[in-house]
Parts: sequence; structure tokens; C-alpha cells
Amino acid sequence: MRALFIALAALIFCRSVTAAAVELVILYPQVREPFARVFEEIVRGAEDGYQAQVQRVALKENQSPVDFVHVLDHQSPVLVLGNRLARQVSEHNSEHKVIVGAVNGDFNRVFGISLTPSFEAISNKLKFLVPAVKKVHVIAAAGTTASDFKLISEASPVQGYQGFNLVIHEAEDIRSAATVYRNLMQDLDEDDAVWILPNGSFVNNAMLSILLQASWEKHFVVFSSNPVHVKRGALFSVYPNNYKMGLSLGRLAQTVAGDLSLTKDGDAARQMQPLNDVFVTLNERTSNHLGINLTDDMREHIDLVLPAR
Repeated sequence: MRALFIALAALIFCRSVTAAAVELVILYPQVREPFARVFEEIVRGAEDGYQAQVQRVALKENQSPVDFVHVLDHQSPVLVLGNRLARQVSEHNSEHKVIVGAVNGDFNRVFGISLTPSFEAISNKLKFLVPAVKKVHVIAAAGTTASDFKLISEASPVQGYQGFNLVIHEAEDIRSAATVYRNLMQDLDEDDAVWILPNGSFVNNAMLSILLQASWEKHFVVFSSNPVHVKRGALFSVYPNNYKMGLSLGRLAQTVAGDLSLTKDGDAARQMQPLNDVFVTLNERTSNHLGINLTDDMREHIDLVLPAR
């Protein structure tokens, strides 16, 4: 059965691979709405960004992306979307030029863009909205360092970017994270902000409520990479602009395809990039409480404002 599957995959790609060695193949999961719309936007952006021939392949849950990749010409870049497919391909990739997108975390021996926003993108939005903030606190997994956020300058607790210092607090699990949050909230004031990462940073509903209540009372900023948290009372959220993220992935694939020096031994050059293509949504009730006057110019730079109730 596996041999038949590989033969079918080879038949699907044979014509396109031989016709254009640098054709971009995009693998993405076949899912239901509304998630299908997300992948459609990313793929459409990647097609526009690559500016050359592109082959789309939507894989069902029981189909292995590894079989498809193995039958491709080694010069053909492969863009793999979604954590499950990207993980499978990255673990078996030895020779192909693989780019991954719409993923959380890092992947080995591949190029790609993660869903974690760069600290630069966060800083730009935070500086624009609340220039008084001096420290940005992040609760992250043990071993996380400032370099994981690909800072323009190597930010540390004593030197930051755009006047912000990124302070990383480590936690092993949601229980230890709750202790970190409770201790941290005692010392926060209007000079501080707490950033909740895309993976949740060990924040459950109960901890989020406590954190938002403390921010309301002590006037420190809570912002998140999850737009749902803005409805709950976080000041703002940055989240992926799927089409523009796709554009960036397509352009990255074009760069990778044109670099003939990248071989299976060039793993050092393969690395993930943080997300810079983001939307912004803001809670107006929270901004009013924090004394932030939303001017017309500021509103033009915010994609969605949740009206004050």
C-alpha cells in the first residue's frame, strides 16, 4: 500500500517537477472551516510572494507529507504549513529545501516563519500605544532566552529595544507559572507590561482573570498574542496577518530556491524567523481605564477596536 501511495505521489508530481526544477510545492492540511480559510489565505499569499510556478497539495490526516517530499527534485523548495505536517517533514528532511509556516516553536534543519511575533513587532505596537512602559515581562518555558525572540539588539534585563527591557521569567508547567505570575503581580506598576505568548504562556482562564484584575487595579498593561484575551480585558493583541505572512513565506521560498549554495550540509544556514506580519486588535474600555487617548491617527494603525461598553 505504501509503495502504491508513493507511486501515485510520483505520478502527481512528475510532470511539474520535470518541467520546472524550482517549482514551489505547498503542502498543507485538509481541514474544515474556519481553519481552511486560514490556510487558503496563507497559500494565496505564498503564491503571490513566490512569483513562479506553484503546486498546491492538500493532505488528509492519514496522508504522510514525507512520501510527497521524497519524490520531488532536490532543487524544488517545499513549503509545509501547520505543526503536524511541518514536524513530520522536518524530522525526515535531509536534502530538500524545506520552508515551514503556521507553526509554533522551532524546527530543525528547515527555514521558516513561526507564529511567535518578533519582539520588534511587539515593541513597535507597544511603543505606539503606551510609550511610558519600560519593562515587558514574559513567562516562558525553562531555557528560553532573549535570542529566541530574534531581537534587533540582543536585549537583556539591562538593555532593550526601543527603550523596553524584555524580562523573561521561567516556568516548568502551569502550576509553577501561576506562582510566577502571583509573585510578579505584586511588583508591577504603570511602567510594566505582561506579554502572553501564542502558546498561552501557561495562562488558564482562572489565572487570566486574576492577571487582568490586577492590571486594572495597578494600571500595568497586559497584551497577548491571542485575540480572545482582548475580549476578556487585555489591552491589545497582535495576531498573524495570514495573507502577508504567506507573502513573506513565498519570498523566503524564492530566496531559498535561488541559493545554489544550500545543500544538505548547509544546516547552519537554516533557521526560523519570528513573525512580523501582524494585525492589531484593541480593547477601548481598557485603553480608557489606562488613560490612553485613542486619536484618529492611532485608530488608523489599529485593525480592530472593540468598543467600550
